[in-house]
Amino acid sequence: MMLHGAGVYYFALSGARSQGIFQSVFEYDYGIRLLAELRGCRLLAYVLDENSIRCVMRCDRDWTEVLEDIQVAFNQLHERCWQQTKPVLSEQGIVLLVDEQAYLTDLIIQMHRLPQTQRLVADACVYPWSSDHHYRDLNPPKWIDTQSMLNLLCQTRHNTATRYQAVMEQPHVVELDLEHGCHPLYQALARDHFINQHQARNAVTGVSRTPEELQRLLNDACDLIAGRFSLTRDELLDRTLRRQYARLMPLVVWLLSERGLTHETIANLIKEDEEVLPLWIRSVPADHPDTLLVKLKALWSPDLASLQLASSNGKAKPVKSAVKPAAIKASTDNDDSAPLANV
Repeated sequence: MMLHGAGVYYFALSGARSQGIFQSVFEYDYGIRLLAELRGCRLLAYVLDENSIRCVMRCDRDWTEVLEDIQVAFNQLHERCWQQTKPVLSEQGIVLLVDEQAYLTDLIIQMHRLPQTQRLVADACVYPWSSDHHYRDLNPPKWIDTQSMLNLLCQTRHNTATRYQAVMEQPHVVELDLEHGCHPLYQALARDHFINQHQARNAVTGVSRTPEELQRLLNDACDLIAGRFSLTRDELLDRTLRRQYARLMPLVVWLLSERGLTHETIANLIKEDEEVLPLWIRSVPADHPDTLLVKLKALWSPDLASLQLASSNGKAKPVKSAVKPAAIKASTDNDDSAPLANV
């Protein structure tokens, strides 16, 4: 499950339709410049190759907006270079929230070692399309923030480049999961207490929403799930249909949590015990295929007003929004949206 809001994020993006991203040497330089100039972002590290972009950025806004800006910028770059209009980056990718104090150092070191581990070069220091050489530079350019990581690595502002070079010459023991992160519930390289602090800073809670807005948000989530399973909202919320309720209501809770609502707010909305909600959310990937979750995320726009739902004959009919899932990788078949038998 994704976290939202301002923070440090790791992005891993590939080419659309499994095609290459960069077709010429000068496009790499343009691509790095695009990443460095993104609005409301500070570039901390990057590694580019023909087929992928990996970068770490400190973002003042939600990662969904940043990801969209990256996609648009690379589309425009390709059009200017080759007079062709086509999507350059895949709509799917990997986005991880990063607990800076605990994981930023190991993350950037692992990123910088990738060209060497992938046998593109004999030593990471000679790979030209990586921020590694800026970390070795005594006077790195101002458009990249190397000090955040180096200060954590060295615990001092002096001789940081020398210390970094020494670390890069040693075997790297820590191997992070750069696809799923290290947290059991969220797409994040983070500790539990960092997750709690991040949610407290960035969550849209009941304090900042009116009761009417919260109820409308709940209704939208229920209508989306009910429509997907050919049910009415009342049938979805019917607790006497225990098997159906126990399988589908966690999806509603998952959607509300995706909007940043706290467990306390959700529990008050659906009249459930707050302690059971984390268990429900953890059960979602096990009880439902990734294909269904991808489709639901695509329909569940971050903009409350953009989730348009029409009700006719008591059934909810979701209308697809323009929002595309960015962090869940899945195939496009075998979803489980058939209605459940009432028990």
